[in-house]
Amino acid sequence: MQQGNKTTAPEVDFGEFAPATYAEWREAAVAALKGADFDKKLFTKLVEGITLHPIYNKWDEHAPVAPAGQFPYRRGTRALGYMEKPCEIAQSIPASTPEDFNGKLLHDLDRGLTAVNVQLNCKCGLKLRKQADWDTALKGVQLDKLPVYITPGSCGLGTFSMFLNTYKAAGFNTADLKGGVLYDPVGKAVMKGSLCGGKGICAYYDQMAVMTKWAVANAPAFQTIGVSGLPYADSGASSFEEVGSMLSTAVAYLRAMEERGISVNEAAAHMRFTVSIGANLFLEIAKIRALRELWAIIVKECGGSEEAAKIKLHARTSFWTLSKVDPWVNLLRGSAQAFSAIMGGVDSIDVLPFDAAVRMPDEFSRRIARNCPLILLGECNLDKVVDPAGGSWYLENLTDEASRKIWDVFQGIEKEGGIIKALKAGSIQKKVNATAAKRYELADQRRQSIVGVNQYVNLAEKKLETPEGAACAAPKGHGYCKNADVQLPEVEMSVDSACKAASEGFSTCLINKALVAGADCKCGEPLEMEALPKRRLAERFESLLAKADAWVEEKGSRPMVFFANMGPLRQHKARADFSRDFLRAGGLDVVYPSGFQTPEDAARAAAESGCAVCVICSTDDTYPEIVPAFCKALKEIKPDMMVALAGYPADHVEAFKEAGVDIFIHVKANCYNTVEAIQNKIGL
Repeated sequence: MQQGNKTTAPEVDFGEFAPATYAEWREAAVAALKGADFDKKLFTKLVEGITLHPIYNKWDEHAPVAPAGQFPYRRGTRALGYMEKPCEIAQSIPASTPEDFNGKLLHDLDRGLTAVNVQLNCKCGLKLRKQADWDTALKGVQLDKLPVYITPGSCGLGTFSMFLNTYKAAGFNTADLKGGVLYDPVGKAVMKGSLCGGKGICAYYDQMAVMTKWAVANAPAFQTIGVSGLPYADSGASSFEEVGSMLSTAVAYLRAMEERGISVNEAAAHMRFTVSIGANLFLEIAKIRALRELWAIIVKECGGSEEAAKIKLHARTSFWTLSKVDPWVNLLRGSAQAFSAIMGGVDSIDVLPFDAAVRMPDEFSRRIARNCPLILLGECNLDKVVDPAGGSWYLENLTDEASRKIWDVFQGIEKEGGIIKALKAGSIQKKVNATAAKRYELADQRRQSIVGVNQYVNLAEKKLETPEGAACAAPKGHGYCKNADVQLPEVEMSVDSACKAASEGFSTCLINKALVAGADCKCGEPLEMEALPKRRLAERFESLLAKADAWVEEKGSRPMVFFANMGPLRQHKARADFSRDFLRAGGLDVVYPSGFQTPEDAARAAAESGCAVCVICSTDDTYPEIVPAFCKALKEIKPDMMVALAGYPADHVEAFKEAGVDIFIHVKANCYNTVEAIQNKIGL
């Protein structure tokens, strides 16, 4: 109401709204379900091993949690969140050459990029092996003003020395260094199965220690230790398997650095974690909060200070959830995942472009990906709220449960003797592979929806153009890791010595080989293990769709399935529409006629359609009369035609099989296996 120049809000009396109890809500929910099982319908079981409740209320109220900025930092490491330190937009730059990288980097820095993210890839991607490559790649970049994050692979000290040479040559003070060379030899070994140089892990710990000691003395804001969950998440691991493995890796690094004279406080302060953000929006928020809290507790228990226990956390959206088919849906996936990351309070973020699984992302896809967190932070004002998830009955309980599950994974690895022994024994890989298989199974059954791939497939989709060589355009060139016939530099395990070798023209790979060869390795045999492959959930269905596309390319038309729609529209439409969407997951289109009046008419039309497969579409109560007559008539005309039935009338399944039904299309069917069988019958 208006009072002079002031507007006051009217008082609201909530007395008329009686508080509802959980029992009352449940009673209403059971009535709404109309006989369906309450637990099966409303409780959601996740592959992570937890069950989500349909509602959380004051009875689930959580014990008080320390405010943001206070140990153990569940709600954030800074009291004012992003208002104190903005989230960095650290999008990786996909490039094939140093010149290509530099041009894209300078372009993107003028358009919202606030941190440099250098992802090196010896196999396929950006390769900066020589000092000249680094000088070219970072030419014109204000390295003293921007954080630069580098993922170096096996060649830690060699990469570090070349970046440092470039930085010093530009005239910048090393005390102003921000970012880090995030050396994660365990993560690299998980991806590759081994490390370049063929020595035990201690040879790589030595490089990590040298880099960290230099940073402690010269660049306090520069991280030298990386702990990445991407090798696990990109292979289909659960959120808890990913974070549990990360914590065990980080503890191994703490121990290794302590053995080399670096304190827990120093090692933890120069460590940066990288997580993948998956599809379950609230679970990923809880995962981030649990990781931040658990790491703080671990550091404190290891003798570190509360300041050192503040995690530095980078997030990248999920590669596992990307699809090549209908890649525009990746825009929605990336947006939701970026929302989870920012709500969870990460320090920096990299949103993968929507075409990242198809080709080397172009300027448009990079811009759209970069704008996503910029809009969430700057226009949705998520940077103006400190831990918006805090206090939620649901999210606080989910964070608790995530913490317990992650801790179980971490303790299981530690009981095996730590991350190295568990990886060499293959126990972690076995669990990750089992989780990935379960995820594939859920997708195969369409209990896990992949929009545009196993559901709602657009057969008229126009494919993205992929320039020749766009996926991997970089040549191997001199210094390739497997080149063993080149003279190694004389280099000692020190930053100055490595910098000198880099300035003399030796490659990162050769510097690494020389360092590893000269290391006093006491851990025995080389670090070798089963590698975790990089996978995507959509791959299996994409293979079916690719076979259908190849058929179209060869034949000029799409493979077709005939629908024997029976009776009026209301009798067959529901199952015919379901079956059409079901078959499109394999790139199959359908002949969709009006309803037939008799089974014989339908059988005759099916036989004359030229299709190898037909689907009977009607209702369970009409099938006992329709199915035997249809199959009998079809056998007389075209006995080799495959017959599918839309639905699964349990009481008649065996009788219908005897009559001639080969396969059933229904909500509980394995879509992948069913569609593959139909494709095989057609001849794809």
